[in-house]
Amino acid sequence: MPEQADIDFPARAHIGDRTLANADIRDIELARARRALAYLKARIGNTGMRELLRDDLDRARAQNRAWVEASGGRWKSGTVELVVPGPRAAAFHAFFMAMMKEDRQSELRAAHPEHFMNVPLGPHAEVIENVGQDDLPWFIRLTFTASDAEFPTPWDPAYPAEHRLGAIINDADGQRIGSAIHEMRDAEDGLHVKLSIHLPEAAPDALVTGHLHHFSVEFRNWTRAAMEAA
Repeated sequence: MPEQADIDFPARAHIGDRTLANADIRDIELARARRALAYLKARIGNTGMRELLRDDLDRARAQNRAWVEASGGRWKSGTVELVVPGPRAAAFHAFFMAMMKEDRQSELRAAHPEHFMNVPLGPHAEVIENVGQDDLPWFIRLTFTASDAEFPTPWDPAYPAEHRLGAIINDADGQRIGSAIHEMRDAEDGLHVKLSIHLPEAAPDALVTGHLHHFSVEFRNWTRAAMEAA
């Protein structure tokens, strides 16, 4: 959401016979900001990004280890259900799996501003992102699971098993620091995407809420991309 000061700043721009309202100017800025970010990510590349963020990634890993140790194997969780016009669950699942398999970097990065690196490696992926909207980016290794794997929260039986995807979240040393499950189904009002995150119990509650916001942004963008691709 824009800052309150931005909402309260009623700018207008007159270009020829067209007038841009404040919201129009913000939309132009957002579009160009997305383009600028995509350009910088592509120019830096995955290897350069890891080197650029090395110190922050090390700090985040140390904090995550502290939360894991303080949690003693206990987890906290949160869930968001995203509702979008489409596509169908089968089509989106196929799009998502193909995007990962084919390493479509532009789509992987573009889903969220804080997707700094996404490298699919078969049943695994290496990712740099700000989990939970944390101040620091995290380097994480995802291990994808079968749809019947056990997680701190159960799978929802209202969602078909063939449209599920689970992931164990490890740090660079292989320490488990969380997990996530993604579930999809068709409904009368469109596609429902149920997304759950599990983080160490000692982590701040805001980290869980922040990652539900992260899920909302990235899957809104991925489902839209899937519709446009279709």
